[in-house]
Amino acid sequence: MPYDVDTVTALASGAIVVRDILTVAGKTLGGSPAEWAFWTGEDNVAVNLLPLGETTPVSRNVVGGGTLLNVPAIVDAIGIEARSVAFGLDHITDAAGGPMDMVYGNNVRVARVEMHRALFDPATWNLVATPVLIFAGRVDGAAVDDAAAGGEGGLSLDAISSAIDLTRTNPAMESDEQQRRRDGDRFRKDSDTAGQIERWWGQAKGNT
Repeated sequence: MPYDVDTVTALASGAIVVRDILTVAGKTLGGSPAEWAFWTGEDNVAVNLLPLGETTPVSRNVVGGGTLLNVPAIVDAIGIEARSVAFGLDHITDAAGGPMDMVYGNNVRVARVEMHRALFDPATWNLVATPVLIFAGRVDGAAVDDAAAGGEGGLSLDAISSAIDLTRTNPAMESDEQQRRRDGDRFRKDSDTAGQIERWWGQAKGNT
């Protein structure tokens, strides 16, 4: 992932405070667009973030205070392998706008997910630069772990990286019916039966 000069300088200095920001863009149960943002910081803040594919930062209201509890290690690698990650969220409170309300009071099925990493200067607590997008994908499931007395539970939000979309094929594009819609093109007229036809090459059928 590319880093700007200010971020590289801050990382090299070692004098930084790291906070992670999770954004989920889903829908209400009524079908209206809805967005939630949680982070590993203490307070509720407004942060300018750069969404995937955009060139202009947007402001997001981020809820802290223990809403985002666990962020897995994100592997940055070249390729189209789809990667799954599980984010640990607060499952104690069901207040409106919280993680439990997001998952069980709204519709986040296959919702868009982004995680940004924010670096702060510990001397001023100002952002070093615009937070860096380190993961983009969609929701792949959620579950609550109600731990026994003395144990630790939580709400796990599973996400799969956007690379999964590059591994999907469109079967409609492989059918004769679909191809004929292109001005009667019959290029795939034998596609449904081609795999059932025996062909013999270099020798007569039945010879060994």
